Amino acid sequence: MSVGDVNRISTGSVELDSVLGGGFPAGSLIVVTGPPGTGKTIFAANWIYNNIKKFGEKGLYVNFVEGHKSFIENMRSLGLDFEELERTGKFRFLESVTLKESGIPAIFEQILSEIVNTKASMLVIDSFSAISQVMEKPYEARIFAHTILSKIVRDMGCTTMLIIEKAGVEENYEVTEFLSDFIINLSKTEVSGALLRYLRILKARGTEIRQQRLAFTLKDGFNVFKPVSISGLPESTKKFKIVPHGNYYYSSGIQDLDRIVGIMFSKGCYNLLEIERDVTLPPERLFRVTVSNVLNQGGCVVILPPQGLSALTVWNSLEPFVYKDALNRNLKIVDFKATVVEKVEPHAILFEGKSLREDMLCFWNAITDFRIKHNRPVFTIVGFDTLEYVYGKEEVLKILGADLSRVRNFGDIRLNIIRSECNIVESLRSLASVHLIVRELCGAFFLQGIKPKTPLLNIDVHIDEETEIRLTPVL
Repeated sequence: MSVGDVNRISTGSVELDSVLGGGFPAGSLIVVTGPPGTGKTIFAANWIYNNIKKFGEKGLYVNFVEGHKSFIENMRSLGLDFEELERTGKFRFLESVTLKESGIPAIFEQILSEIVNTKASMLVIDSFSAISQVMEKPYEARIFAHTILSKIVRDMGCTTMLIIEKAGVEENYEVTEFLSDFIINLSKTEVSGALLRYLRILKARGTEIRQQRLAFTLKDGFNVFKPVSISGLPESTKKFKIVPHGNYYYSSGIQDLDRIVGIMFSKGCYNLLEIERDVTLPPERLFRVTVSNVLNQGGCVVILPPQGLSALTVWNSLEPFVYKDALNRNLKIVDFKATVVEKVEPHAILFEGKSLREDMLCFWNAITDFRIKHNRPVFTIVGFDTLEYVYGKEEVLKILGADLSRVRNFGDIRLNIIRSECNIVESLRSLASVHLIVRELCGAFFLQGIKPKTPLLNIDVHIDEETEIRLTPVL
């Protein structure tokens, strides 16, 4: 592929390509660093595999730490069939597990010969650390690195990726890092007990970088999560794919969430969706898939919007995704008398904003009316951050027990929503049957189960004939 006047070699990831302006410039030297277990080999294998399959490149993989059989089997488990590429002559694997210093010149000559014979345009050396460790004198590693740069990269035009074992970016730089055009560092950490994998673009010669830190997963290979700071979550007016309910529960409208968490919206449940302070995703985009799924299957919904949302905002957010009859017949939204507008007034539950108990009686009565009329559990959403802001923490705590009892006694279904900085968040956490939290990490949105425990789940929107929310775990 090419961008402007510069020929580019894809990184193997569409998302990373978008950050790097189309990929790595052809004929560049790329260094991939990180401690063991961070995915460096998978990153390199994914890079070379996808360019052979999609763009017809030819590749050579030189491995000093893993044998041919082990490499082939491990990559096949990730969906990368290197045996097929070998049969077609587009891929060669050089194995040198037992490395001795005396063999380095011969190995280097073999690499040059293979590049010429196979006309390889891509080379991976895994790992360069294995070479430098057996050299007695530091200058020998520098000479070898300069030879790679001058003969393989510059003279032969072979885009080369070197893997370096490195515990942290603070360690001493190796000569290859100074000579390289790109440095990609892979790391991993924990977020509330869940694994987070991320890469950092430490060097990108001649390329403007807008997002230097990106999250990724090793599920089905090496997959970088789309940074929403660049393109945002896709928006669609196509209705969400309907996910059928069960006999005793409502589906969340997200098949992946139903599968990972289990039955979340069962009768009498009192669940919590917590949103961290720095999350920029508007709350209505989080709950509208569930609300639409309930309404489009004949269910009834009553919403007390989270802080910052009016009844009109919620209505406009749902309107493209819900059948008109269901929207008009089975939805009620709380608003305050001073802000309600004509468009949603027939569907509004009007709060005075003075006495929380009196206003909640209006809310509870509307739920009862729906339940009696339709003879089914009512799905309700309550933005407790709104209640705390308007009425104060102490008043909210006074009605919390009565609210919980009504949901459980009448068999309704509740999703509470709150920002992490609110004072009553601990009380809602302790009462929740299921507790999910929304995080924004490395430019991407994630959902994480606290009760029950789940991996970090990247949130993405897929639009085809219908709109569908998909969740991909960090593995």
